[in-house]
Amino acid sequence: MKNNFRIRFARVGETIEIMDFIRLHWAQNHILAHDKALFNFQYLQNKKLNFVLALNSYEKIVGILGFIGYAPGLDRQDISLAMWKVIPNLPDPYLGVKLIHFLQEQAIFRNINCVGISKETIAIYKYLGFKTGKLDHYTAFNNDCKHFEISNPPSKIKSIRNTGIFEFKKVLSIKPILSKLHSSDFYKQKDYFKSVDFLAKRYETHPYFNYIFHVAYMQDVAKGLVISRPVEHGGGKALRIIEVIANDEDMANIINNFAKILYRSEYEYVDIYASGIDRSEMTVGHFELIDSPNDVIVPDYFEPYERRNTEILYMTSTQKNVCLFKGDGDQDRPSRKI
Repeated sequence: MKNNFRIRFARVGETIEIMDFIRLHWAQNHILAHDKALFNFQYLQNKKLNFVLALNSYEKIVGILGFIGYAPGLDRQDISLAMWKVIPNLPDPYLGVKLIHFLQEQAIFRNINCVGISKETIAIYKYLGFKTGKLDHYTAFNNDCKHFEISNPPSKIKSIRNTGIFEFKKVLSIKPILSKLHSSDFYKQKDYFKSVDFLAKRYETHPYFNYIFHVAYMQDVAKGLVISRPVEHGGGKALRIIEVIANDEDMANIINNFAKILYRSEYEYVDIYASGIDRSEMTVGHFELIDSPNDVIVPDYFEPYERRNTEILYMTSTQKNVCLFKGDGDQDRPSRKI
């Protein structure tokens, strides 16, 4: 029975079959089971559908593994996994692992990550040699806010200083600044390299979300890009940093300085999920580290809204300390159709 399963890459014409599999075996109301435009936005790259499929002897899909390429067209691009699911109780208990092995053997890539893994898969990823961890969740609260509708802030809120070594300029398009940063040594040396075209498509043409772009300047020299997204609930507003593109050594300072956007704003807070950033540098500034079992609540789910803290776990093929964000993979998307 084990040999009756066949593994191969998906074909472009199999989009509906994969969406049906998600609806039947993942979640009936999952947005990727119903929204073909969002599905193609995330997984259709260079006229290829980025899924590995396991099929039974009747050519029916019994397992899927999605992935997102960070630099389509490069010979050895970095990729992020998403949507890994095999129907339970099949004769081959290792079929899910074989999907990953197939991708490792057949796809040409440099590094691989997955942001948003479940606790149940941590042991499997470790067995396969991947490093696992949890994204740190940092939040800077607005000490001038009178009513917190979205979050439960700490009893003592840090004062936000409208100063810092970085200044921020809002821009409408990110391609010009990305092209400048792309030529920097730090950009080329990133463990997870994302092309200008990938980032521009990801954040400028998203089917649902409107992102805000701020260039970080130090003495008129562009040092990084902060990508954020406003959220609202119950009359409250907040700003979420989805990704920062900068030298790893500048990350903590750029993010801490960016908190001054709260100064005289309507935002309750600005938050960020990230790994690989020094905790002491972050918390000595404007930000608090949000732990799950805590009276301080900063929600992650807004589509739909859930008033609770959420852990975001990850895996990575590199054993080094790497900066990963909520924007990696498919984490920053609606769970249900808006």
